[in-house]
Amino acid sequence: PYFGDAETEITVQQGEAAFFNCHVFNLANQTVSWMRTSDGYPLFIGNEKYINDQRFELVSRRRGQNTLKLKFTNASDAGNFECQVSTNPKISQIFKLNIIVPSVSVDGQQEKHVMAGSPVELKCYIKNCLKQPTYVFWYMSGSRLLDSGGRVKVRTSMLNTGVTALSVLSIDKVDQSDRGNYTCKPASGGEASISLHVLEGEKPAGLHHDQTSDSNQFKTHLGL
Repeated sequence: PYFGDAETEITVQQGEAAFFNCHVFNLANQTVSWMRTSDGYPLFIGNEKYINDQRFELVSRRRGQNTLKLKFTNASDAGNFECQVSTNPKISQIFKLNIIVPSVSVDGQQEKHVMAGSPVELKCYIKNCLKQPTYVFWYMSGSRLLDSGGRVKVRTSMLNTGVTALSVLSIDKVDQSDRGNYTCKPASGGEASISLHVLEGEKPAGLHHDQTSDSNQFKTHLGL
């Protein structure tokens, strides 16, 4: 038996699936196995699965074509995987898996102040992306926010740089029920949070009413 040409270095974004395509010619009655090189643990021997991890599966079992799929990759999956043929001595093809882990940050400081009745946009940047994350979820104090097309909207897109995704949570006419901690969680892993404070009336409490200093006082209160 011998191996066909294959892409042996695979790079994926955390959270995405990785595929390892191993083509074996003249297989005859030999068995193809998959091993994880880091600990020598068998994933599959023939079509029989040995690892208790639902993320691993064989997606192509045609004679001589063995494709291993790893779903929902994370950083700890990076390393070498080995496609082995049970000849004596054995022959093998090594696949190297690289995992790109994007960084997540929310625009601005850790706190944001907005006047009641005003709209607000919270921006979450996912940098070092190979592609737009499959999804970006926003949570308010632990509860996921759904884009119902009404007052709360979420839109996610890749920026022109091609390596950064931007997810924007917009709320129309905020009120006191909107105050709380907002967290952005992309499929690619990581998270970032910001606290939203809703201010009532024309001026935040504790500001002087000297007309000439109102503007500067307000900016100071907001940390601008």
